[in-house]
Amino acid sequence: MARVLLLSTTPPGPGADEQLAPLRALQQSATCDRHGVHSLADNPETADVILFVEAYGAGWYFESVRRHPITRRHREKCFLFCANTLVIPFLPGIYTGIDRRWTSRRTISGFYVGAPENEFATCTPPHAELPYLFSFVGSTGNAAVRGVIARLSHPRGLVLDSTADYARVLERSMSPQERSDYHRRYAEITQQSKFVLCPRGLSVSSIRLFETMQMGRVPVILSDDWGEPPGPLWEEFSVRVPEQDCARLPQILEAREHEAFEMGKRARQEWLQWFSEKSAFHTVAEWCLSLQEQRTVPERFARWPVYLQYLRPFHFRRALGMKLRGARQALRPGTR
Repeated sequence: MARVLLLSTTPPGPGADEQLAPLRALQQSATCDRHGVHSLADNPETADVILFVEAYGAGWYFESVRRHPITRRHREKCFLFCANTLVIPFLPGIYTGIDRRWTSRRTISGFYVGAPENEFATCTPPHAELPYLFSFVGSTGNAAVRGVIARLSHPRGLVLDSTADYARVLERSMSPQERSDYHRRYAEITQQSKFVLCPRGLSVSSIRLFETMQMGRVPVILSDDWGEPPGPLWEEFSVRVPEQDCARLPQILEAREHEAFEMGKRARQEWLQWFSEKSAFHTVAEWCLSLQEQRTVPERFARWPVYLQYLRPFHFRRALGMKLRGARQALRPGTR
């Protein structure tokens, strides 16, 4: 049994509620945890695990976590949970969007907590008469594999490009009724499908993978650089297809159509066991403990090689831009 301190460095102010949603979701999960093995701590001194649950409120590179006094004092038991896209894992922890090329003994691929819930994403029993062999509702322009999906053709396949609608969701320009209709359409099409395509986007991970499991349908994973979170028996309820074979999806899924019913049921079972509200806290606590147990180099030393990832092109450009903006700000008249 471990005592887990959950916290965030997100400062108060506009947007804080959204940034703190993952923390509050894990805190809520702890209160309804069906496993009853681990518990919450309220003091870093007595905690076995200290978990910073962050989104973008901690800074692009988790600056406020890295310099936090708790991190500096208790480095060997500090971890980070984050679902951001394109991260550098400065702390050991659970990173939903981490590229498998950059994983190590300090990291575990994760899932999503605190994301806005689709009230229509309920589980309906799969059956043989579902109208769609496969479906995809989403943006088709933010990854090459999605462009291939947009060109798929099958009499029982449905591909809807929702780029414009999703942009309006992000801009918060939809009315409440329009937003409800948007979520309802996505959920209903998923429920009417045997297989649901879950390609990478800007991130190697996709929230639709976990939503598909939640609704009891078979996720089709199209993301070569994504690594499965440990625990679930992925091969028993999901189909993983290399991105280069995306154009062959109709044939691949027709050949496995007879498996869809049992795989969909198993997907739901695995979601309940590992990622549901009643299991998320337990899953995260167990993963943090496993990272502690497999540690061979003290974190005060193991953390330094990660800084080399600043040389990755994307991060180099972003970090340099941040430094230049900071320098210009400091040189403005009247700025100290």
